[in-house]
Amino acid sequence: MVDYNLANQSGAQFRAELNLILAALQSCAFGATAPSTTTAGQLWVDASGASPVVKVRNALNTGWTPLGTLAASGFELAGSSEAGRALIAAASVAAQRTALGLGAGATLGLASQAQAQSGTDNATLMTPLRVAEAIAALVTGVSNLLPDAMAPTAAADIVVLKHCSGGGTLPISHDKSGNGTSYVFLAGETGITATRDCALRVAFDQARGGTTATQYAAVVRDGVVLQEWTTSSTSWAARSIDVTLAVGQTLCIRLGATGGTTDVGNTTTNTTGSSLIRNVRYLADQRSLIGI
Repeated sequence: MVDYNLANQSGAQFRAELNLILAALQSCAFGATAPSTTTAGQLWVDASGASPVVKVRNALNTGWTPLGTLAASGFELAGSSEAGRALIAAASVAAQRTALGLGAGATLGLASQAQAQSGTDNATLMTPLRVAEAIAALVTGVSNLLPDAMAPTAAADIVVLKHCSGGGTLPISHDKSGNGTSYVFLAGETGITATRDCALRVAFDQARGGTTATQYAAVVRDGVVLQEWTTSSTSWAARSIDVTLAVGQTLCIRLGATGGTTDVGNTTTNTTGSSLIRNVRYLADQRSLIGI
């Protein structure tokens, strides 16, 4: 391999060695052996392997750094991926799309208005306009709440949709005088009708007044009892049930009161039983507000 050092010599030898140096410069010292005389930034095409490797001398002139390979298909940067090498070798936009695995008409996928408002696509990009349209759709849904469906009461992660008994201390009652049990649907006091499909929790406190007979409280959906509780205690007991409502279905509470009679001498006296509830409220977590 030429040493790039042109010594004093006869004319014919000088010319021969100069031609070797010029040939080495022309070919970037193409060959299987590295140049014996080196300097920082010097190029050498290492032809010792199956495919020649273009190398550059490092800044400290202590070693060679590979730049890439002169492969049959073209120049391949050192350390590049197969897709990257194919992209570099691509001679047209169509070939570049193919190298990247894209279709002929591939463009950046952006959400449509319908996709933005449905909120179910997790693989499409959103623009500021689509974000605004999605928010506007959600605000419209919230505006469909019944006018009296929300009270400003909030606790932890729940929101009171409807408070039916005056803040929790005013009881609602149903009385029965004499033997037997009677029932009353409190549609006017506790009723709520869904304008959308929804899920919510019904909660209240139940107690008994009057006689020691059993009293009843039930949650009713469109006239069908979902659950009924009984009590014969004068202490208040917390009750709750999670329910679902379809559009147009109505929920309310039904009370049942049992009375009795007492015999004093030859006289029968009717006694009155009262079924009491208080703090009736319909609750939903914040994700369920839309739909009531």
